[in-house]
Amino acid sequence: MKNVKKMLLIGVLATASIIGSGCGKSDTSTGSTATGETTAKESKVEETTKKPAKKKEFEYGVTLGTIGGMDLMADREFPKAGYFGTNELVLGFEENKGEPASCFYQRECTDKTSAEEVWHVEYSEDLEKIPGILKGLTTLWDDFVADDRLFYMYSAQQYEVIVDNTEKVTYNGVDFIKEEGHIDVTRKDPSNTRYPELVRGKYIAYYYFSPEGAGSNPADDNQGYGMGMAIWGVRPVDMSDEAEAKTMEENYEKLKKSTTASMETLISLDDYWKIDKKFY
Repeated sequence: MKNVKKMLLIGVLATASIIGSGCGKSDTSTGSTATGETTAKESKVEETTKKPAKKKEFEYGVTLGTIGGMDLMADREFPKAGYFGTNELVLGFEENKGEPASCFYQRECTDKTSAEEVWHVEYSEDLEKIPGILKGLTTLWDDFVADDRLFYMYSAQQYEVIVDNTEKVTYNGVDFIKEEGHIDVTRKDPSNTRYPELVRGKYIAYYYFSPEGAGSNPADDNQGYGMGMAIWGVRPVDMSDEAEAKTMEENYEKLKKSTTASMETLISLDDYWKIDKKFY
């Protein structure tokens, strides 16, 4: 019964927009769209093998589809990292006091049916293609700039997702495409001075493929299989405000360290279900 309750808690967290979304069908309504064309620096490929941390418990356990589970404990370095709201409740770490999130974590895992019939994007098991395809999940990317818990983007503004760097990394025997980039929000009409000229947020995404039936138990497929993405980011800020811009850059540098620390805890689902996990 204890394990059942824990699994139910995982399900609740997985549906929260600021913590992450699972593999169910998603709302396809969109505001502005992220462009499929990105200006990226020359990609570099680097094989890194990280041994999973040998821990008896996880401070904040989450699953990555069928490939395993990890600990988001490092995100607690950000006082507001875990905050998310609902219509009637404010959930998250006590120190947030209901304030908007300063950074976010979200995950998405999309099977073939959802990709083609809900998101209307192609489906692929080729890891190299997945990052470009998942850029087409426009509702998900909209959430990062259209949600007033992070930044409320007005209809007079538009945004673009720009890739700065990509590399191939490996954790616990699983390959990922790691992507660093930024999201720029600009005016549709430059003469409209009611809105900031440039609002910028930054993100770090790990793309992966989560095979169906990869877990030792058929129920592990409930964690999601297909094209996957785990993404962290910092709240978009008005770049004309030097203090805000400086804080965002500082938070991003901290976020890069915390995401790596979390990814290095990746273990198989078999091992994940055996350890103690805490939820906040």
